Amino acid sequence: MDLLLKNLIDNWNEINQTTLELINSVPSEYYYIKPFKSRFKSFAWEFSCIFSTRIGYIRGLSEKILNEKCFQEDDKKLEKLSKEEMIQRIKETNIKFIEIIKNEKIKTIDYWNEKNTKESVISWLMQHEQLHYGKLILYFSKLNLKIPKSLQEMWGKESFIRK
Repeated sequence: MDLLLKNLIDNWNEINQTTLELINSVPSEYYYIKPFKSRFKSFAWEFSCIFSTRIGYIRGLSEKILNEKCFQEDDKKLEKLSKEEMIQRIKETNIKFIEIIKNEKIKTIDYWNEKNTKESVISWLMQHEQLHYGKLILYFSKLNLKIPKSLQEMWGKESFIRK
């Protein structure tokens, strides 16, 4: 395995582990609530968006063409899934995503009519999950919940010290 592939798998595994730690850190009684009544969404919606975006990218990367047709999941329906069901689905997408990363036949992707490398497209999916991390940090902070250790390590423990 070459270094680029190894690093990409390592980075993806770190993202996936952090996503799972985040969802596992949300108390079940908070999973469907909106911490900010007038803005943002619920914890459940954030994870359903992460999941549905993963599914879209899996479709697109598998078919070597990623566009609006890849995104067919209904976030409103997904957000009604239980926390446990969502955890299972996120785990399943991780397995599929590792297979795609390792698939040497997938080199370039038609990404909304522009040719891009598989690695670039995967990096955009990781950025998408990290966007949700920012929102989830706000939710955790608003509800005074403990932010998972992996997220603190990813972004610097000093950033999360309460004073």
